[in-house]
Amino acid sequence: MKKTITRTALITLGITLIVAIAVFGIVSFCLPSVMMDFTASLGMKSLSGDYAFQEYERSGSIDCLVRSFVIAAEKENDRIADDRFGILYGEENSEQRDRFDVYCNGYEIDSSEAGNVNVAMRSYLLGLASRVKYRLAKTSEERRESVCEFAIGATDKSFPQGNPVVYLSVEAVGKRDGAFCKLMLEKIGDAGFERNADYDNIVKLLEGV
Repeated sequence: MKKTITRTALITLGITLIVAIAVFGIVSFCLPSVMMDFTASLGMKSLSGDYAFQEYERSGSIDCLVRSFVIAAEKENDRIADDRFGILYGEENSEQRDRFDVYCNGYEIDSSEAGNVNVAMRSYLLGLASRVKYRLAKTSEERRESVCEFAIGATDKSFPQGNPVVYLSVEAVGKRDGAFCKLMLEKIGDAGFERNADYDNIVKLLEGV
């Protein structure tokens, strides 16, 4: 009798697990947006970002694409982040670049990365991308050409708060990368930015390294 009860319980448990796994798989495949929010609520940010990217592939939601890129960048999953940024930013003069610009227009985000100030969404995303590209760069030449120039080119001449140059400079200062900080000082000095408090603070940080 006990064996029969134990066998029945094990069969029931096995069936329950199979059904649960099947439901999980179906929801993951059909409703990645649900799994995106569910995994985020559990603190599983990287997995949430992956589901956000799946939802972008399913629905074309730029919000989900942005979310997937931001999470990957913040978690320093740099190769994935760079790939997703490439999709988000698109090529110059492309339809996707226009879509990116429209998405960012007038959108601000509170960013502790830039000293708890309101930062334009465009600056925030391009700043994260600058840091990702810096971490991926293998040589000093690559950093000079594809990282430093990217950040400076993406920064408005008015040198607004939380701009890509700020993000990149903070990353290099944090790594105590003296050679790159010297390069940044040279490039910033030649870029024709307006002098303001943020500009002076970044210059001081770079000079300190």
